[in-house]
Amino acid sequence: MTGPAHGTDAPGGVTVRGSGAADAVPDVVLADLATEVRDRDVAVALRDATTALAAVRAALRAAGVDDRAVRTGDVATWTEQDGPDGDLRVVARMGVVVTLRDTATAGDVVGAALAAGGPAVRLGGLRLVVADPAPAHARAREAAWQDAHEKATHLAALAGRPLGDVRWVHEGDPAGGEVPRFARALGADAFALPVDPGEQSVRATVTVRWDWGDGT
Repeated sequence: MTGPAHGTDAPGGVTVRGSGAADAVPDVVLADLATEVRDRDVAVALRDATTALAAVRAALRAAGVDDRAVRTGDVATWTEQDGPDGDLRVVARMGVVVTLRDTATAGDVVGAALAAGGPAVRLGGLRLVVADPAPAHARAREAAWQDAHEKATHLAALAGRPLGDVRWVHEGDPAGGEVPRFARALGADAFALPVDPGEQSVRATVTVRWDWGDGT
């Protein structure tokens, strides 16, 4: 795109927006696990949810997951009623978020944790992320710059003007990141889950102002 020369854009020139993308392979799986128990007694619901969660944690530990890779997630209680005249029951939910750095074995690890937690266990979702997106962002930025330069060169040629120095550059926020993949409320007999990292596309944009090379 082009813009009029005014203010700090004088003397004349051309302003263009370039975009670029780069692929990155996710190498970390974030698993949202929880236990959920219903009972008329809040103390019983909390106790049973905590017991089931301890079994999940033990299975994760047995699979080689470091305790530091497991953090507390959603923890809550609320009440439910069976129909307008039904009894009130307390629902206790105890959640954890698990960081798994081996995508090849993540499905087996999550499956073992689900089996260990029994019928109280819930899988809120699996998220595939790139641990260090900086290299992909750099490649996307370089592609965006190349795109902007090619556009500016083409526009300068169409205008019959030489392309001069860069006056300013503005970079847009990098796009791309986590790709959520959800598998909710799986039963305790799920021993392995398919985890396919695939690729994520990281995008970048730059807006660049070039002066004309002839100084006018």
